[in-house]
Amino acid sequence: MTSVRLTLDSPAQLTLFTAESWSTATSKLGSTFSQAASTPEPQSRKDVFKSHLLKGVTLIRPYDIPRIEACTDVPDRLISFSEAMLLRKPDFGAWVHWFEDDYKYERVWLHYERYRARLKGFAGVISPDFSLYRNLPVALKIQNTYRNQLLGARMQIDGMKVIANTRLSEPASIPYALAGIPFESTLAIGLHGCTKSTENRPRVLQEIRLITDLCRPKNFVVYGSDAYGVLDYPQEQGVKVHLFRPDTWKRSVSRGVA
Repeated sequence: MTSVRLTLDSPAQLTLFTAESWSTATSKLGSTFSQAASTPEPQSRKDVFKSHLLKGVTLIRPYDIPRIEACTDVPDRLISFSEAMLLRKPDFGAWVHWFEDDYKYERVWLHYERYRARLKGFAGVISPDFSLYRNLPVALKIQNTYRNQLLGARMQIDGMKVIANTRLSEPASIPYALAGIPFESTLAIGLHGCTKSTENRPRVLQEIRLITDLCRPKNFVVYGSDAYGVLDYPQEQGVKVHLFRPDTWKRSVSRGVA
């Protein structure tokens, strides 16, 4: 079961959203690059830090977040990682996404090499989406950002097309959360369930506005809903928005029938 692309038309009028100054936020983005250290040793049981994945990866200071290079492709269909791994044959027309519970793809971080060949059987991959919940300790949010970016960068080096997934926790997360995100690229964002809460909705608006202003994407690949005008701002800025409706309910029903 895959999600099909729906390209949104530009909104007829400006969204009624008061923006705060973004100049301070912009200045927080790191701009110093450092190349990952010399060729790491082959993977072994002792490499619990996954240092072997760093070979050829560019890191961005001050947090040494791996960089994902720009990709301007736009998927026609998306398929979740867990669903993709159930297929008996490759689907060269679908891109793999990770907008599902973290436990379903923790195994890729632990054993990336086991899944590399299978992931190559798809048109491309959106970089992983380990969670950055606001109530998580900052150290864990930085770690999850590092894992998301490292796996995405590794897949890219290994010959896969990769669209960088973007995820902020709050404006204070910008220095690490956007450090390895490419400029003027296609970017992905997961919005499934994010706008149901009236308390969370303004935060989603702010997050999308920040990503738009700081990363200047050419395309947004959005898994979720465009309700409440949350995607109006990037469209007003000339960003093409491609919406993919969540397919979790369809998958659940299909499995029930089976």
